[in-house]
Formats: sequence, C-alpha cells, structure tokens
Amino acid sequence: MNGSEVLPLANLKSLSGKRLRAVARILFEHGGRIDPGDGPLELYLDDGTVVLFDGSADGEGLRVQYAPWVDSFEPPISDENRAYIEQCGKWSRVEQSNDPMFVDMLGELISSVEILENEFGGQAGLQISIGGKDLWFVVAGDECHVHRTQPIGFRIKC
Repeated sequence: MNGSEVLPLANLKSLSGKRLRAVARILFEHGGRIDPGDGPLELYLDDGTVVLFDGSADGEGLRVQYAPWVDSFEPPISDENRAYIEQCGKWSRVEQSNDPMFVDMLGELISSVEILENEFGGQAGLQISIGGKDLWFVVAGDECHVHRTQPIGFRIKC
C-alpha cells in the first residue's frame, strides 16, 4: 500500500490510551463487488491519528504507518486506468465501523498493542486490546487478515 511515515514497530506502545473513533478496511473491488476476505486495516483515533496496518513488500512481514491509505485510482481517472479497473478491479477503502467485528470497540480505549511472531519468528501481526476486547491483525501468504480470536501459527513476541 502507500502512505507516508512508516511506524517503527517498537513505537506501537504509543497507541495505548488512545480512543478508537472509526475503522476501515482496504478491500478488493471488482465489478462493483467487494471481496471481504483480506486487506489492510485502518484505525482512526480520537486524537486525529490514522494508523494503517498492512503487509510488507515481502508478503510475510508487518508494515505500520501513520497515514491513511491513498487510492492510486482517485479521480480524475484516465481512460486507460478506467479500462484496467473494469477488467481487473482495484483496492478500495471500505468503512467498517458498523461491522459486528468492530462496532463494540468504537469509543473504547486501546489498552495494549503486542507484536506477533509467525511460526518462522518474523514480526507478522499485532494483538490490539480495545475496551477489553482483542483484535488480531496478521499477515500470511501476502494477505492481511483480521480476527477476534488468536489465529493459529501466531504468538505474542517475547
């Protein structure tokens, strides 16, 4: 994905104490249909912070940045890009604040953020505790997944 400042993973603790205002996912869209399966996660916090959780370029690691996702197909769209989108689809920001997975976390404080390791010891996810509930974001096989329970193959980094 794109954006500006990449957040060093060691600085994730700074998110603790901030209140969740809204949630969005970056999901693949083709022919007007959204694939809800996988994609980056954006958290909007009450202090104006936007944090984007995404996979790194190697498809297995975690990338975090303080910037909203930027759609490379923002209008005006050229005829060439329009034809590409119609044929191949594109990634789109989808508001998720009303999704049952997230709705009970809105307005709550982030109490902790823990880095997760995959089975190979790579930093490939996060456990975010919000209002006493856990949200798990993991990167595996070049895909980004969000869970409400601990995903198999990931453990909190010691």
